[in-house]
Amino acid sequence: MRKLENVEKWLELHEGTALKEALDKDVLNSWKRSAACHVDHIWTLPKELSTSEMEKAKKTYRRLTICSDWAVNHLIENSIDDDIRVLLFGKDGVLLRIYGAPTEPDWLSEWGITGGTKWTEDIVGANPFSVGNRKKAFLAMEGSQCYCRFLVEGSYYYAPIFLNEGELFGSIVIAIPANKNHPFLGAVAMTLARMIELDMFLFHSIDIFVNGDEDSGSIFMRQNKDRYEVVIINDQVFKILGLNKTDSYHLTLDELILPLPDNREFWGIIQSKKSVDDKPLQLAVKTGKAFVNISTSTYKANQFHPDGIAISFSINSKAGKLAPKYTDNNARFTFNDIIGENEVMMETVKRSKIAALSDSNILIQGESGVGKDVFAQAIHNASKRGHKPFVAINCAAFSKELIASELFGYESGAFTGAKREGSVGKFEIANHGTLFLDEIGDMPMEVQSVLLRVLEEKNFRKVGGNRLIEVDVRIIAATNKNLKELIEQRLFREDLFYRLSVIRINIPPLKNRGGDVFLFAEYFIKKLCARMGKPDIRLSKSAMEFLGRYSWPGNIRELQNLLEGIVSTHEESLISDKEIHNYLGDYFMESTVEEQLPMSIPFDIYGMDEKEKFEMALKKCRNNKTKAAEYLGLSRSTFYRRMQEFGMN
Repeated sequence: MRKLENVEKWLELHEGTALKEALDKDVLNSWKRSAACHVDHIWTLPKELSTSEMEKAKKTYRRLTICSDWAVNHLIENSIDDDIRVLLFGKDGVLLRIYGAPTEPDWLSEWGITGGTKWTEDIVGANPFSVGNRKKAFLAMEGSQCYCRFLVEGSYYYAPIFLNEGELFGSIVIAIPANKNHPFLGAVAMTLARMIELDMFLFHSIDIFVNGDEDSGSIFMRQNKDRYEVVIINDQVFKILGLNKTDSYHLTLDELILPLPDNREFWGIIQSKKSVDDKPLQLAVKTGKAFVNISTSTYKANQFHPDGIAISFSINSKAGKLAPKYTDNNARFTFNDIIGENEVMMETVKRSKIAALSDSNILIQGESGVGKDVFAQAIHNASKRGHKPFVAINCAAFSKELIASELFGYESGAFTGAKREGSVGKFEIANHGTLFLDEIGDMPMEVQSVLLRVLEEKNFRKVGGNRLIEVDVRIIAATNKNLKELIEQRLFREDLFYRLSVIRINIPPLKNRGGDVFLFAEYFIKKLCARMGKPDIRLSKSAMEFLGRYSWPGNIRELQNLLEGIVSTHEESLISDKEIHNYLGDYFMESTVEEQLPMSIPFDIYGMDEKEKFEMALKKCRNNKTKAAEYLGLSRSTFYRRMQEFGMN
């Protein structure tokens, strides 16, 4: 039917002739409702949605739009008529897409038909969408049967789109100028609608599968020329990549993973559509780096029309699963667990708290038994890596041959006696967390060279392996040795020393921590009595004096072991210096002030006021003010200021 004939017939219908009674019942009833709504049939156009309304509609119908793109674009590209247009509607009458429309004005746009508009009956009267949506069935409708003028010069074929539960979710309308009508377009409309339904069912099933797996992140994408558009993504992807969850509507892959020139290996896999299985990669993302294993598979089904890639992400799965087994999440101590009121010690704790906020490597130095491991754990727990693995290894506990396999792991058959499945090393287990290298001064020179390269390159190879493994690990090293002397003796690499000791923390020995020894003694005794189910035990004055004089070569560990040994066999409520002498035996040699500073004693024990405390310290230290300040656990400036306040010369 030519356009002019359509217009003439439409005018006759509006004049109320008998021609109207010949209309299909559904169309006729729609005309009656349109008249009752006072729709202006001459000038009315579909209602244009606001930006916020259209954004809401896009989110609601995201899956519908994506599935329609695949199916309809295939039709349009192979269309026999350039004037065929496919209109995609949501169930609420929003025109979401017009497929096939050129950039320049065409026969639809000339009549004001654009996307982002609403086509309900109360707005534009009877139209192919409103009548078909009410019928929930296929509908062929001539332009003359539409209520408003802007639709008169076309022919339309409506087909509904249902969800797999049977709910009407949207529809398509094939439109063509009235003078170009093709009888097969009705069948095409129905076929397109069924294809879209099938695609939606397919991806609904994939969505259930993807979001049912809590251990991995999954992305299903479609390729649209050079764009990789995300169709389905689960929450785990954001967690694994260390990204904040964002609205996935029209999200592209390069918004998650930085585009070239970054991530060359990853984009090489994607662009070549290469299938990989559990491949370890370091990915650059907006928030930093993510160390993951990825698996990919491509899908292209001509009957469904999807063409894209599925990616599965996991956090270095093998190392991640082994971390709890090997580490017991053993960073148990925090800064709240560190005991001490000594001024030097409090300054050390303060410095360590600041160090925890950075991501630089740390070297902790101090005598054996001062609690270097406690500081390492406290720093880890206070850092941004606190929720990640803390893995400790004692470098003095392994032979030169074994320590490399402990640190870096080994491949199957790497050496005689190696496990068939190989082994994961401490570096891989500690990925994203902290590796504590205790007794670093005892590490063999050969392994020091390998460690230096790992710190510089941030990757390594397992023993017997060729594959590079990327790692992001913070190193905290500890030693009771003088590394400078070891460097001079060519027993420790100077370049490794500087790599490890970006931040240096020195923990003072117990003998230099003033009254802290009494705080530790009280803490250990109370804890031991509770553990052994014994009544409270106290230290006598003579025992306290002894603790204050003793040099504690084994530091806190020695004090703890001494008290545990005594409390275990002690039956009285008071521990005297005699019990301590008996426990130590020949190992005890009382130190003098010249050889060793005496320990300070809490003043409430002796009833001294602060001035008497200063006088006693000066007397014990033979008037050496520097040693007296150290004896009291004070800085020299504080000691001199307090002396002036007391009127002491």
